[in-house]
Amino acid sequence: MDANNLLIERNILITGASSGIGKTLALSLSKFGANVIMLSKNEKALDSVYDEIKEKYNTEPMIIKCDLSHLDENKSQEITDTIEENYSRLDAIIHNAAILEKMSNIENYDFITWEKVLKVNLTSVFILSKYLIPLMKSALVPRIIFTTSSVGKKGKAFWGAYSVSKAGINALSEILSDELETISNIKVFNFNPKATQTSMRSLAYPAEHRNSQKKPDSLIEYYLWMLSEQSNSSKEIYIEFGQKLKTK
Repeated sequence: MDANNLLIERNILITGASSGIGKTLALSLSKFGANVIMLSKNEKALDSVYDEIKEKYNTEPMIIKCDLSHLDENKSQEITDTIEENYSRLDAIIHNAAILEKMSNIENYDFITWEKVLKVNLTSVFILSKYLIPLMKSALVPRIIFTTSSVGKKGKAFWGAYSVSKAGINALSEILSDELETISNIKVFNFNPKATQTSMRSLAYPAEHRNSQKKPDSLIEYYLWMLSEQSNSSKEIYIEFGQKLKTK
């Protein structure tokens, strides 16, 4: 999977593409030939990533400014129309964007924060998937990649709405995979990157030394596998960092 044209002419939407894992994905997938559609509320940061891609790679990236905490069906339709007008089809969605906001026990958890975290981490994922799936039906190797967490498999004290949102992502990925399995060639994965150097990790574990965890670059081989034909025969939905990937 080291060929620079592995993802040539593949149109891939990445949410949360302005920093962390999303930014690393945008740059790395562009290197392999993908046209990345970068979605984030931070337009200035997106501009910087866009400029770097245009300078280094012969691809056609695009920026979509969107605050997922305010995403509704009208905005989702607008995003869908924009992608269709510029690329005609969508080959993959990587639902990477997520927020933590705060660590708190349930008794003291703020309701507005609870709603915001669930809106960004779960509801927006549902709405975008609903509207974008029709654009994927003509793709040869279509993929929907969710991002989960260990606290989504087993709830953990003080992780509140974030933990609940990731449990919801686990269920949503399973539902969508089951629904699409017999009616399309869209393959669904739910990826757990585990402990990685990100701003969210620093917020959750402020006393932890940043360099004690792997960098986002370490995750790229997993995304390339999920996006490639090598994963066509996989029966697994849940993929986590560290597991052995099937190459045949």
